[in-house]
Amino acid sequence: MNWLAAIGRYTLDSLRALGHHAFFFWELMRTLPTSLRRPYFAVAQVHALGNLSLLVILSSGLAVGFVLALQTYYALATYGAADSVGLVVNLSLVRELGPVVTALLFAGRAGTSLTAEIGLMKAGEQLAAMELMAVDPKSRVLAPRFLGGVVAMPILALLFSAVGILGAYVWAC
Repeated sequence: MNWLAAIGRYTLDSLRALGHHAFFFWELMRTLPTSLRRPYFAVAQVHALGNLSLLVILSSGLAVGFVLALQTYYALATYGAADSVGLVVNLSLVRELGPVVTALLFAGRAGTSLTAEIGLMKAGEQLAAMELMAVDPKSRVLAPRFLGGVVAMPILALLFSAVGILGAYVWAC
């Protein structure tokens, strides 16, 4: 019966954590309109998250385009459908592979940067100092970074797919 109590405790802890995350997200969404009063913070985060991730995204997109065209050509050539390489690469990059790989690269590069930056702010008690000065840290720190990520991610996914298609074209010619 001890294992049943452990499963119940784990389930309750998981539900409590899920509720905490949902409440935190709700608070972040609530502070977005107040953070839009200072758009230069969000623009700076679009630059910090998007522009600084650009080199990783573009070089990975080019490599993925090369490899995808190569593998697709060898797979389709056996069936005499080598003319369809461009269509298959285009559809697979734009619909599925491009956004997923971009999100993974973006989370790896920008996510670790954001986590380290906010963690240092927490360790240096800058967030507590903001609360003492009656500045909402969610509105001043988190909301512009969230908005910057929401704006930068689709643009990076579009660029990843475009460069991947360009890489496939270069390999196919």
